[in-house]
Amino acid sequence: MARHTKAGILTLGQHITVASSRMILGALTGVLRMTRGFQPEGWKTVRYGTHRDETLDFLYADPKVKKRAPVVFFHGGGWMMGTTDTYSHDLLFLAEAGHDIFNVEYPKAPEDPHPIILRAVFKALAFIRDHYPDTKAVHLVGDSAGGNLAVMAGLLIQNPELMAPIGTAFKPRDLPKVLSVTSIYGVLDRKTCLNGSVPAGDTMLISYAGPGALAKVVDADHAITPMDVTFTKHPPCLLACGDADPLLASQKIYEERLKDEGHTVMAKVYPSAIHAFLNFPESAAKANLRKDILAFLSGVENA
Repeated sequence: MARHTKAGILTLGQHITVASSRMILGALTGVLRMTRGFQPEGWKTVRYGTHRDETLDFLYADPKVKKRAPVVFFHGGGWMMGTTDTYSHDLLFLAEAGHDIFNVEYPKAPEDPHPIILRAVFKALAFIRDHYPDTKAVHLVGDSAGGNLAVMAGLLIQNPELMAPIGTAFKPRDLPKVLSVTSIYGVLDRKTCLNGSVPAGDTMLISYAGPGALAKVVDADHAITPMDVTFTKHPPCLLACGDADPLLASQKIYEERLKDEGHTVMAKVYPSAIHAFLNFPESAAKANLRKDILAFLSGVENA
């Protein structure tokens, strides 16, 4: 069973950083809810586990368009914050293109650190596979920390020998087949979070996986990014990030690795786009991101 950190390991300053980050994001979330409404019509919320945050929001695809494979989405927030409802409007384009959407909520660090969050991800995927008959195969998509979760889940499912440190009892047959993974400005390595360019990057890593996550080389219990693990198989992958995002460096590192190892990867960079632009008001970058995701998903399904 994987070991994990506790909230008490954080210093007082790090606890303050987590609390202030949550307050800022909470205020921004409130603005989004006031300007766009809480949730568009059609979304349903169901519970996939016993933890208070083990819920998911579900939206059926538009019945007037060709049915596509479902999309399972994981929201961002540094593994420490964020909520599904801030994405309800921004994910509608997937349903409009024929994809059922599962927008997954999960426990948060540092109160519920690694591997609890990844266990919840697998619990959600097993629930989806068991309760929705059209989800034998899915696309995994996420932004920021959610991009990390999407890629990690896809990797672990395709390389089940890597699941042991997570402590999950699920087998690949319990989970949907992963058709592809999409990381939108995702956390794909640890080095980028520690070089000073990512605000509170060290606090984010410690909150998620404890001080051991700061080591130059980590053991299996602290292998929290795809750059920390050795794998042979990888789902087709879309990497998307703005050129003004400090996590672009993380994307480039992972893109280079996937290309060097012969895996299928498409990388997109959006001019003048900063972190979290998926949630921002309409822009050229956001419109192009939607088009690129749909084109990528369609290409995978039609390959």
